Amino acid sequence: MAHMKNLFASLEHLTQLHQTLYSLELEKKEALLRGDHEQITAISRQEQKLVREIELTEASRVENVQQICADRMLPLAEATLLDLIKLCTDAAEKLRLTAYRDELIGIVSELRKANELNQQLLEQSLSFINLTFDLISESQEDDFIYKKPVGNQVYANPNSAFLNKKA
Repeated sequence: MAHMKNLFASLEHLTQLHQTLYSLELEKKEALLRGDHEQITAISRQEQKLVREIELTEASRVENVQQICADRMLPLAEATLLDLIKLCTDAAEKLRLTAYRDELIGIVSELRKANELNQQLLEQSLSFINLTFDLISESQEDDFIYKKPVGNQVYANPNSAFLNKKA
């Protein structure tokens, strides 16, 4: 029973972490639209911390599921939450596990959509930066490249000869 409580705690924590990550994705979208690079960097750091915490909590969740399967002598070595739900005999536990699973699936789906949108915004921003850089660098190259004079422009006095015959 202790492993089941730990599993519920892990699932609750995973849900909260994913919701926080989703909120950060929404903030990042707004920062991308504003072009606020400092806020994007700060949000990215927060996301990295959250992802590490999610990885640790997920490892704990997997360990709890394995322990529950071992305690109940279930044959699943790498049991998923869905497998555990199918094999669970307690109706209350089954309902609670199903609710956590559905909530996690929903928030991860929304998180994936937000992440894809932010990725598209970043790609558009990068394309704009590259285009601007190309336009700037082309105009600067034109200034430094030798060009043949237009027409028959003569830079010296047209009446003067190449050699001074009087000398």
